[in-house]
Amino acid sequence: MAADCRRVLDQRFVALIASSPTSSVVFGDHIDAADLEAFGTLTEAWHRDGLATPLLLTPSEFRRSLDAFPLEYQAIVDRHVLIAGAAPFQELVVDPQHLRRACEAQAKSHLIHLRQGWMEAVGHDDQLAALIAGSATPLHALLANLARLGEVGLQGAAASHDWARLGARMAGLDEALVGDVLTLEQDPDKARHLVRRLPDYLKASEQLWAFVDGWTR
Repeated sequence: MAADCRRVLDQRFVALIASSPTSSVVFGDHIDAADLEAFGTLTEAWHRDGLATPLLLTPSEFRRSLDAFPLEYQAIVDRHVLIAGAAPFQELVVDPQHLRRACEAQAKSHLIHLRQGWMEAVGHDDQLAALIAGSATPLHALLANLARLGEVGLQGAAASHDWARLGARMAGLDEALVGDVLTLEQDPDKARHLVRRLPDYLKASEQLWAFVDGWTR
């Protein structure tokens, strides 16, 4: 992919970074329609190699939209692996208030989703279990972002589940309940056993939103 990007962008190529084992971001000084056409002929080969279609950004776009996508961009900065070129964000810092607002939106969305899902599935344990299982990954992301907001020692956290548990601790949540929900990412069949805890989970989600809403530095 790096060779392809250098060939298409030529002197405009800035960097290729991996943001996950299969996802990446390509930075170019300028990106036009001809580049999209050229990259479009390469995506099938990338997909055969197990690589997702990369994001295409200019360094200026990345810097200027940092306030709009603080969580997503901070995750890229935190977890990236440089494949080729020079990463254009070495000195970028996300404004804590932008992070707080993004976390608040995540927390409120999580709470609303649980409320709506409960109304639609009430009386049907299989649907309620699916609701809880489906909420595990968003909860994981939200709590990890909260830990980032609090600048809790992420370097000492060996895995992202550690970040999520740090976020739960910050908000004063029931860590045993949170841990049970997070395990559903790997074993969603266990969700049925948590249906009886749904009132507690909803209360914890309300507590989490209130904590982020009242966050002060």
